[in-house]
Amino acid sequence: MTEDLTTDLTTLRAQVRAFAREREEQGRFTPKCDAWLRGHDPEFSRELAARGWVGMTWPAEFGGGARSNLARLVVTEELLRAGAPVAAHWMGDRQIGPAILRYGSPELQKTYLPLIIRGDVSFCLGMSETESGSDLASVHTVAGPVLGGWRVRGRKIWTSHAHRATHAYVLARTDASGSKHEGLTEFIVDLTSAGVDIRPIFDLRGDHHFNEVVFDDVFVPADHVLGVPGNGWQQVTEQLAFERGGMERVLSTYPLLAAVVAHSTAPTPDAAVRIGEALARLATLRQLAWRVAVAIDGGAAPVQQAAVLKDLGTIFEGDVNELARAVLDLEPDPFAEGEAGLLAQGVLAAPGFTIRGGTTEVLRTIIARSAAAAGRPADESGLRAVADDVLSGHGGDPGATLPPVWTTVSELGWPGVGTPEGLGGSGGGLAELAELVEACGRHTVSLPLLETAWARLVAGALPPGPATVVLSRAGDDLVVADGVLSGAASRVRWAGVVERFVVPARTPDGAQVLVVVEADAPGLEIEPGANLAGEPRDLVRFGNVPASQVGAVPEFLAAIGALLQAAAMVGALETAVAHTVAHVTVREQFGRPLIKFQAVGATLARMESQLTLARTAVASAVAASRGEVALDRVAAAVVITAAAATEVARGAHQLHGAMGVTREHPLHLATRRLWSWRDEFGGERYWARALGERFARLGPDAVWDWVTEDLSGAEDGR
Repeated sequence: MTEDLTTDLTTLRAQVRAFAREREEQGRFTPKCDAWLRGHDPEFSRELAARGWVGMTWPAEFGGGARSNLARLVVTEELLRAGAPVAAHWMGDRQIGPAILRYGSPELQKTYLPLIIRGDVSFCLGMSETESGSDLASVHTVAGPVLGGWRVRGRKIWTSHAHRATHAYVLARTDASGSKHEGLTEFIVDLTSAGVDIRPIFDLRGDHHFNEVVFDDVFVPADHVLGVPGNGWQQVTEQLAFERGGMERVLSTYPLLAAVVAHSTAPTPDAAVRIGEALARLATLRQLAWRVAVAIDGGAAPVQQAAVLKDLGTIFEGDVNELARAVLDLEPDPFAEGEAGLLAQGVLAAPGFTIRGGTTEVLRTIIARSAAAAGRPADESGLRAVADDVLSGHGGDPGATLPPVWTTVSELGWPGVGTPEGLGGSGGGLAELAELVEACGRHTVSLPLLETAWARLVAGALPPGPATVVLSRAGDDLVVADGVLSGAASRVRWAGVVERFVVPARTPDGAQVLVVVEADAPGLEIEPGANLAGEPRDLVRFGNVPASQVGAVPEFLAAIGALLQAAAMVGALETAVAHTVAHVTVREQFGRPLIKFQAVGATLARMESQLTLARTAVASAVAASRGEVALDRVAAAVVITAAAATEVARGAHQLHGAMGVTREHPLHLATRRLWSWRDEFGGERYWARALGERFARLGPDAVWDWVTEDLSGAEDGR
């Protein structure tokens, strides 16, 4: 992101935030859950339009702002955060306007885009039908050609704000001779036309925003066809990327989450863990939404990414209700203000979260098909390709000695990546090092690359050769006095093969210092151990061993190791998913590939979504740690990757069946690592608790600033 764009977005955010706060203080609205669908205030929308915040990505020739989708993301997320009433312009701004820009005729563009921008017209979506359920292609509404246009007959259901909208987007069948995905056409229908009948449907809260709309031979002029007749399926699936890829699929219950954080100034340990887990998910989902916006700015229709965001985002929105129930410990009250009222709003709205915009099952079908059809993401820098070439074929169970590939890795300078050349390193940054460590996880290669690079990053100049960092655990007591280290450390990584140890220890006066101990020092004893993957995790006894002090213990000591291990987990997650994709597309049951079974596709989709989220979390933490290590982002990355490890390993073994529980199949090389790594460096509960306690102290404003932090460059990560 350029400096100018960064400054522009920062200014824009401050303007929108001030506007929303001022209108709330004036009593113009009260923050509510699900406000983007339930908060309908045409005057509020016109005020936004007057400030250039409707149609802001559209060309100036139509009255738009010609700004980026990142700018639009900033505006929408600030309004959603405030729980502001934006429903009046939401459908037109979010997807109908972009659809008209992409597929509309010049006449349609000139007619409708300025009207949407000014707030003079509003749209509802005529997609769903009672007979079709979740199968959008099973459209029964038909349109036949007549002189000067078309006649539309049929009915649409769950049509939000049709009773308030001036126009409807309608998907109708114009040709029944082909498959159900063929012969569909998109229309713009004036709701004042003869033959339109709008009937109310009341939701669980008793609110009227749903409707049934009947089209009884409604005439639509020929120039109100959107795009090419018969091409509606391709157009609508691309349009759904705009609908599914926004933060409204994540922030519907944000006012309730903010209330939980504000309430929990001194949370219990369990409450802190739950809050931390929620914040880690929210921050990562927001970074995923950022990537969707970047893709749209690049001219793409990121259908798969948008489906992942919508699937995971709507689950998150519902989980906020359960978090509030557990932490606030109060009854929802639909007539109350404050926390109880917000909880009631969230609970009653939640059943719709995973249905609107495509049900969870439909989204997971899209995700599973994308996973089965596509390979892994390309790396334009070439580093991924280099790492793959070096490590391919060297995976397997760890041995008692360094594998032969360690010599190659060392000669290439990988252990020194991230350490300045002036300190004996190879240069480069944390991003490059994370990529190399991820490759080790992807190829299931066991060698102390993470540990050696980590030791160099925290201790500075070290002689060549493998090294490791000792992390003190409960019961460990390492004391250094007069250049001599004593004590014992458990679960030390690769202790039997390294040449030196970087050890945090306390001095007699209680100070924490970092010392270096040579592995061949007299008085050093090693008792071998291992983790679930068979990687060395040894007990080391330091019996008055000579030690050289290198400085104070850095605050980020554990965080660097945890972040690098999270990167390795992304690699192992990718391999577990790849094994599963290969298995379910080839293996057959009852005469057809496993991938054709909906339950299999749903499990695979959950795995792919978790991989996407984990990759996003690690990329965000790396991008945020370009200077000092961003502890909060690292915490989020650990929480997300650990949860992904559980979900992906479970799904992989379920879909592999009996084949996956033997060592004959290589799946175990990835899943055993995932099971081990998720609990090292404290595990996700440790990091979630730290995250929850920190932001509970700082409050909801600090939460929001962190969630929306500018991580320029993170959007360019894979």
